[in-house]
Amino acid sequence: MSNRNHFSVAVLAAFMASGLPLKAASYAPINGTYNGLFFQTNGAWEQSAGLIAITTTSRGSYSAKVQVGADHYSHSGALSADGEAAFRVAQRYGNWLNVAFQVDLADTDVIAGTVSNSTWVAAFYADRAVFDGRVNVCTNAGRYTLILPGDPSSTNSPGGDSYGTVNLSTSGRLTFSGFLADGHRVSQSATVSKDGRWPLFIPLYSGYGALYSWLLFNDSTNGAISGTVAWEKPALSWEWFYPAGFSLQAPVLGSHYAHPPHATPVLDFSNAWLAFNGGQLDQSITNNVLLTADNRLLNMDSGWLRFSFSLGTGTFSGRYRDYDTWTEIDFSGVVLQDHNVAAGCFPGWDQSGEVWLQSQ
Repeated sequence: MSNRNHFSVAVLAAFMASGLPLKAASYAPINGTYNGLFFQTNGAWEQSAGLIAITTTSRGSYSAKVQVGADHYSHSGALSADGEAAFRVAQRYGNWLNVAFQVDLADTDVIAGTVSNSTWVAAFYADRAVFDGRVNVCTNAGRYTLILPGDPSSTNSPGGDSYGTVNLSTSGRLTFSGFLADGHRVSQSATVSKDGRWPLFIPLYSGYGALYSWLLFNDSTNGAISGTVAWEKPALSWEWFYPAGFSLQAPVLGSHYAHPPHATPVLDFSNAWLAFNGGQLDQSITNNVLLTADNRLLNMDSGWLRFSFSLGTGTFSGRYRDYDTWTEIDFSGVVLQDHNVAAGCFPGWDQSGEVWLQSQ
């Protein structure tokens, strides 16, 4: 995560272990909506990660919504004079979910706390939504594309690159739409913080798994969108792709996206390589292709290729047929204009592979 004035996960963990208050001062109640993410700091487990949303009022009251996996809980009450609160709600099977938090008195745009039950404790921080799109405008607003790179050499985790598109408004609201390289479509609506942080959390596989991370927009070191995503998939016998499950830490590769002007290629090259790797192919396939000014991709080698860009979103899709083996590959992905490449995935029998387009 980037250096910032907010609490890091490590600091939160130390604070919660100490039992000490954040500040020894009184709290002046404000109207605010805070959105945050919690997960364990000593290991990844999909059943101890989720989202928290807290709304405070100038009268000192609050309402909270907590999502753990696919389950949702809510509670309301009053904050103490120090901006603190604690409550518990009943979970299934006799468990109780405990939530404790405090508004940071040095920066009331931040709430820190813990979510726990009898078997785990997870730290969280939540950021106040500060953008309104008029007076206070989100400077990171725009369109983005991203991938979670896979490992084409792996047989027990996705070989293809999962991908997605993001639309971030001037009011700080984002919509994310993506496709995971184990065959699942995902989406999320969220609010970014004043520092451009996005609490990504998507429950997967009917709540048995999850995809989650703090992601950062326009980090000066790591690019347009950066962060490391936890992807948890337990063993699930009904899953066709990777039924034995996996636990991954995948670094995000993100990019700004702009619709290209007329007669301008969406990527800055003409002669390129289109490669297919993994996905139970007998061997990798690499073809010489030509990207034209009107954004057609022409195959200059053997085989049949249909390739089309969706210039409004930065996505692509297509089909390739190898005439020697009659192998057919249906593929899809996104362009990453900041990196001048395009990447995505294709399905094999029960494993996925990677599709990659880059300049020669």
